[in-house]
Amino acid sequence: MDEEELAGFIIHDELAWRIWMNGYEIGLAQGHQDERAGMEDLADLVARRQLVLEYCQDQIRAQRANTLSMAEVRQARNRTRIGNYTGGPVPWDKDGHE
Repeated sequence: MDEEELAGFIIHDELAWRIWMNGYEIGLAQGHQDERAGMEDLADLVARRQLVLEYCQDQIRAQRANTLSMAEVRQARNRTRIGNYTGGPVPWDKDGHE
């Protein structure tokens, strides 16, 4: 039985039509339930992440500042070559010697 014959059978047979529609309705309802559950899980995940971010705010700021400082150090070291230092402040030693 190909798809056209199956469709014709379902359309013309009252019992087959009710079974088909019942399955369709159950599947549709389950899809809506899955979507609601997924959205609730997503909302829960977002709320938990927000709480963690708020709780770790000081550590995140310190890490961000450290990351930016390290990036400046890497850039300065990459630009520095042996024999080309002409004096002046060294970017990675700002709080060092005066």
